[in-house]
Amino acid sequence: MPRLKLRRTLLAVLLALTATLPSGGGGAAAGRPLRYLGGDPGTFDPAYISDAGDVQLVLQLYAGLTRLDDAGTPYPSLAASWTVGDAGRTYTFHLRSGLTFSDGSPLDARDVRRSWLRLLDPATRSTAPDVLSVIQNATERLAGRATESQVGIDAPEATTLVVHLAHPAAYFTSITATPATFVVPRNAQPTPTWQRAGSFVGSGPYIVASQAQTDLVLRGNPRYVGGPPAIDEVQWTGHLQGDATSAFSANRLDLTEVAPWDATWIRYDRNLGPHLHPAAALSVAFFGFDTTRPPFDDVRVRRAFALALDRRRLVELSAGAAAEAANSLVPPALQPARMPGIPTAGVAEARRLLDEAGYGDRAKLGLLRVNANGLNVGPAVAVWRRDLGVSISVETMRFADFLGQIATDAPQIFTINWIADYPSPYALYSLLLLPGAASNYGRWNDPGFVSLLEAASSAAPTAESAAYRAVEERVQDQAPVIPWSYTESSWLVRQGLSGAGKLTVGLMDFGSLSWAG
Repeated sequence: MPRLKLRRTLLAVLLALTATLPSGGGGAAAGRPLRYLGGDPGTFDPAYISDAGDVQLVLQLYAGLTRLDDAGTPYPSLAASWTVGDAGRTYTFHLRSGLTFSDGSPLDARDVRRSWLRLLDPATRSTAPDVLSVIQNATERLAGRATESQVGIDAPEATTLVVHLAHPAAYFTSITATPATFVVPRNAQPTPTWQRAGSFVGSGPYIVASQAQTDLVLRGNPRYVGGPPAIDEVQWTGHLQGDATSAFSANRLDLTEVAPWDATWIRYDRNLGPHLHPAAALSVAFFGFDTTRPPFDDVRVRRAFALALDRRRLVELSAGAAAEAANSLVPPALQPARMPGIPTAGVAEARRLLDEAGYGDRAKLGLLRVNANGLNVGPAVAVWRRDLGVSISVETMRFADFLGQIATDAPQIFTINWIADYPSPYALYSLLLLPGAASNYGRWNDPGFVSLLEAASSAAPTAESAAYRAVEERVQDQAPVIPWSYTESSWLVRQGLSGAGKLTVGLMDFGSLSWAG
């Protein structure tokens, strides 16, 4: 999204739509625009995505080596094919010849390399660099400890890109379908605002033709590698007067996500029900701890706070009946078989752990600060106060301020809702918990976890489930986070819209859509 996927709503889903929806929408298909509620566009640059809305937009504006189909399987985009060597550590991509950006300027393997190195350049200050951390010396480059030439990305020919990985990663072609890795023009600047509507140059199915405050008009790119999109105009709405469901009912929108609590009644509505399409949960809401400072630098304290919470009971109070209590950072759609369940809650054990950690006098914990930007913390905080006897203050702030603060001065307990950037458990574990990852806001550093995760990434398909179970068991034992909930979401889709099954990890590829009739 991700990266995200950290995102403004931090909620996106893998839509379970059919490839062709029933016809019946009014109006002729020819020249008919798509009216989409996308939210406030934050950036036109893949290096600076900060939420699901940004990722959705960037997906339309740029192309990568691969894209994902509706099953989450990578298919060729800028790359015509690829081969894997060196026991899974080297990927050689063969790009199509004659590729261009939307302005007609040439696009080749050197532009892919340049775009990826730009993402990893410390001077860029990218918000989403960790999707490439599996590349040899990528993390070192991001930290300023390696030069560009030391990063395992080579373009020996205009149509050849060779990528050397730090360890085998069978999911790497899913990473190259992540919008953060998509290819930007050669004049890209190290700032999120260098692209402008009207003069936009991209590599994807659409360009930004115009902007009026938070509303955009996207026009089809006739030079797109996948061919000109069937829908030539997308009207991207940033904000509405009123709610999305009413706007859809009044035929002012063709496509919009709806909240779970709205979906519960919409599915029984005679007029709106046929337009409702459920989506599998690919996002996870969780509590995280600042593991660098007392008291949560002590695993006993973290485990105590986790064990005190009966997630199966409290999640419904926190997120509603549509939410499912989480057993892992990895959402159900991406979980390997036989993952560990939710640890059994135990207030007595939680109290014992706090006593053992030297906090028999709970006043020694001080006033703990809990951020509530990512989820409703009320039920959990009430339990911690009542059953553990701790003092807690709850804070919220503007989301933009939260983004800035969490990266530099994370609250003792913070909350986030996150979506997988690509369809692999590695996407969640690596981006959120590996040492040095930009989104490891609790700054957890556990060598045992690192070793287990690398083993899982490199595991053969027959051993992958067991390897990721070991990773999850380590996370549960060390409790750097408390996975909280998975929430199904739904979309309202205008009848007559075809191709809505073409998705990438919870995001719709408008270049695959068309109007029937």
